[in-house]
Amino acid sequence: MSSNSGSRGPAVVITSIFFTVFSLLFVLMRLIARLGFLKNPGRDEVAIVISSLSSIALLVATLQQVKYGLGKHFETLTPEDFEEVLKCLWVAIVCYNISLSATKISIILQYMRVFVGNKIRLACWIVLSIVIAYFIQGIITAIWTCVPISAFWNLNEEGKCINKKFLWFFNASFNILTDLMIITLPMPALSSLRLPLRQKIGLMVVFALGGFVCLVSILRLHSLYIVSTSKDITYDNADAAIWSNIEANVGIICASLPTIKPIISRLFPHLLSSNRSYPGAYHNQSTRHASLFPSQDIFSSISNPTVRLNDPETGRGHKTITKVEACGRSEPELVQDIAHGEDGKDIFVMTSMTQDVERKPSHNGSETGSEKDLIFQYN
Repeated sequence: MSSNSGSRGPAVVITSIFFTVFSLLFVLMRLIARLGFLKNPGRDEVAIVISSLSSIALLVATLQQVKYGLGKHFETLTPEDFEEVLKCLWVAIVCYNISLSATKISIILQYMRVFVGNKIRLACWIVLSIVIAYFIQGIITAIWTCVPISAFWNLNEEGKCINKKFLWFFNASFNILTDLMIITLPMPALSSLRLPLRQKIGLMVVFALGGFVCLVSILRLHSLYIVSTSKDITYDNADAAIWSNIEANVGIICASLPTIKPIISRLFPHLLSSNRSYPGAYHNQSTRHASLFPSQDIFSSISNPTVRLNDPETGRGHKTITKVEACGRSEPELVQDIAHGEDGKDIFVMTSMTQDVERKPSHNGSETGSEKDLIFQYN
């Protein structure tokens, strides 16, 4: 092999290893959340594990390309080294296609666990069918770019090959299109949720993080154009290798983000704490306080007990019960008079009881219910 003078190989190695390890951490946290917290893994976990394993294989193939000359100037390589680079490139293309498609399938399967509406589920099935068809096409054309297959890396062997420039741009463009389809899938359902605007926007942002994958895909598309017009293919292909690894791993990270908030809540309980209302609570201790109100505005305070959880992860929080009384009159008379605006000048006493509560764990083992708990309670 040739010298490392002017090689871009180290940049390829460092970037590829970093993003692969980073995505593996996200997959690990996702599996802990689903296996450890919910104890209810699904098919989307199988798909994301396949994607992660393919990403590791992509990394190995990329490192082998660097070993034999990727990132070096073409004229410095021996014919044997260049053939090895092409062999590893062939493997990398197959692994890249598997990883991206498995990630897309995982995201769609996750949507189908979360959303139960007929329209969005039908849309998910349609997009899933398109992604699977694209995956089959991508694998077939990646493996049999040339017939015989060895003609891909053995330039002295006679064979018939698909126009590589057309194939690369077609697959990259269709990949971006399916990314956009997947990003827009949950938006109508999320926008119709009866949630506070801030929480609704937060959910939409989490589900729209796949837009980063689209951006990376576009940058990779530019690098493919440079390679397709290059006369120094092993040197200029370094960018395409970098962006391919980034794209595969960023996709895995974005697919796992909606499921890892329980882990963050355990590690940093005060960082993501919020006040929410939940049914099914029991109390530990209580305190009382009273105040005086001279107007009928307190009628709006007579309501069902409210439970607010400061820590959704442990289910702990406070329960407040409000009771209103008037001096010298019974509660039914009080409520009737207030309802008719006949409160006069009575003095009303509102007694509030605040209790420490803990939410009872749900024993519902359904996939849909568990996934809703995972995404909506922790976002």
